[in-house]
Amino acid sequence: MKKLLKKNHQIYFVPEDIQGACSANISNLSASSIEAGVSEANLKFYKKGDEIESFAVVEDGMLYFKPIVEEVDKENKLLKINFDKNKYELLQRREYTRVDFEKEFTLTNGDKECVCKCVDICAGGMKFVTTESLNTTQDYKIEFTLDSTIPISCYFKPIRVLPQKGTKQKNIVSGRFIALKNIDKIAIVQFCFKKSMESTNK
Repeated sequence: MKKLLKKNHQIYFVPEDIQGACSANISNLSASSIEAGVSEANLKFYKKGDEIESFAVVEDGMLYFKPIVEEVDKENKLLKINFDKNKYELLQRREYTRVDFEKEFTLTNGDKECVCKCVDICAGGMKFVTTESLNTTQDYKIEFTLDSTIPISCYFKPIRVLPQKGTKQKNIVSGRFIALKNIDKIAIVQFCFKKSMESTNK
C-alpha cells in the first residue's frame, strides 16, 4: 500500500452514511495507517472503530479497500484510518470504471419528462436507450437512483446519438454528466467498484 499511495495523494472516504462521503489529501502515511484532513461537516459522520470504504486513483488503476477508523480528531479536523495492505483490491481499469446498469430513469426535454433505460454507467457519464430525439448541443436534466433510494440529479450532455439496430423509434445515447455533485460522483464510483468486483469474483 505504501508504494501505491504517498503524501498529498487524493483519497476518497465513504462512511456508512453516504452523506459523509468526501475526498481528502493524505497528510501522513505509514505502513498500515493514513491520516487526512476532513472538513468538520463531514467528520461528524465518522466514529472510532467504524469500517468505512476508501478508494484512490493510482498508476496501475483504481485502489479499493475497507479500513477501520482509528481516530477522529475534531480539533485539528483530521481522520486517521488503519488498514491491512493484504486486503485491498487493485482494479486494472481506467479511472472511470464502467459497469452494466439496466434501470429506468427520468430525463427532462423542455416541458416534457420522458422515461429512458440506462445500459451502462460510470462516474463520468452513461449510455441509455430512449425514444426521444436528443440534440448533442443541448444539456438535459436527469434524475436516477443507484441501489439506494437517494436520487441523483444533474445535467446530461449527449456526445453520440445513434439509432438502435433493429428498431425505428429508439436511439442509443452516450454522453457525460454535467454539474454532478461531488458526493453523487463518489456514490457512483463506489457503486461501480462494487459491481466490478462482483463481476470479477464470479
